[in-house]
Amino acid sequence: MSSLLQGVALANTTSREQQSVIARWTGENICKMGTERFYALPEDDVRKLFESQTSMRYDDIPLNPSESERNRITSQLTGYISAVCPGELENYRKL
Repeated sequence: MSSLLQGVALANTTSREQQSVIARWTGENICKMGTERFYALPEDDVRKLFESQTSMRYDDIPLNPSESERNRITSQLTGYISAVCPGELENYRKL
């Protein structure tokens, strides 16, 4: 997830709801596109997708999430992928 977050705002805290939105949005798009294609998207494309598919701004994604934020997002994202598109889980874990 950290490579996706390059160039994003320096906000250090996000609400649990925002963390859930980030995790679910990422999981949905990984399941639609595949892990490699999703993480290969140019940042401008990711920004446009995120802002058009969520109620958040791309700049709301923390550049340096706290340990608890990172763990919560990763846990939710992994859970979503394993439930919806388990074939992508190994690809995601390789990142």
